[in-house]
Amino acid sequence: MSKRIAIIGTGPSGMAAAQVLASDGYNVTMYEKHDRPGGILMYGIPQMKLNKNNVLKKAQILQDLGVEFILNTNVTKEDVANTISSEYDAVLLATGAEKARDISIDGRQLSNIFFAMEYLTDNTKHLLDGSPLKIDAKGKNVVIIGGGDTANDCVATALSQGAKSVRQLEISPKDQPRKKNSYDFDEDEIRLYQKTAVKFIDCDGEGCVAKVVTDQVDFVRDENGTKIEFNNLNGEMEADLVFVAIGFLGPLEEALDAFDVELDRSVHNKDTDVFTTNKENIFICGDARRGQSLIKWAIGEGKMAALAIERYLQ
Repeated sequence: MSKRIAIIGTGPSGMAAAQVLASDGYNVTMYEKHDRPGGILMYGIPQMKLNKNNVLKKAQILQDLGVEFILNTNVTKEDVANTISSEYDAVLLATGAEKARDISIDGRQLSNIFFAMEYLTDNTKHLLDGSPLKIDAKGKNVVIIGGGDTANDCVATALSQGAKSVRQLEISPKDQPRKKNSYDFDEDEIRLYQKTAVKFIDCDGEGCVAKVVTDQVDFVRDENGTKIEFNNLNGEMEADLVFVAIGFLGPLEEALDAFDVELDRSVHNKDTDVFTTNKENIFICGDARRGQSLIKWAIGEGKMAALAIERYLQ
């Protein structure tokens, strides 16, 4: 009888592992909390940047290899205790690094301040299903905090929804080397360099954000390296919607706690190829293991993790 393997997460890393394992004759089941497979490929990257039909085609290829998808299933401790840990010979955690880095400043509790992935997921669901938008930038003043790819995705999405204005706060200097964004908008018209948010102001005591207070940032070099200094030159900008896009800290704790897995950053990082965990038959790969990274690394890690699982089962 073929060995059974469960993969938690259907993003690029999980799919890459599934293809290797299924092609080698293993019985693979993939668990996904959303209603469609693909993970970040489906709901973390806008439709205008990645056609979702291509993601579904990849999932179909895996299904043709015998991979089973169990959707709309958020794996919890109870699920693990009752089924997965006991029924599968090995489990691969490929949940990504979904724990968003937050900004801790006055007014963070106000409404209409969202993490970037909340916004991107909502917009993609709207485009695919026709469901009403829960977060709509149409006619609103939008401020995005962050300067990376996810922040750019928020900018492009807000523009496509018909935002009244879009401003992006980028803490890095303008002359820092960076790749061109994948969209048509002019970064220099939208992005404010060496700027950071220092306070959110509410709308006349109603509990929703109305303005963002910003500060200028300088990078000062001394004998201890480069450090950030604030100028206390506070400015204000109107903001009906704010999106926090300043990176990710790692996998959600509940994904690890469900399997009693403890990450050791001295061995689970981008510079190693350790896919085992403190639990004998539980493996981990991709952004969940190495931290926020590129999709090409996630795919490579999925393939290597699959081989590590095969060695274990053999």
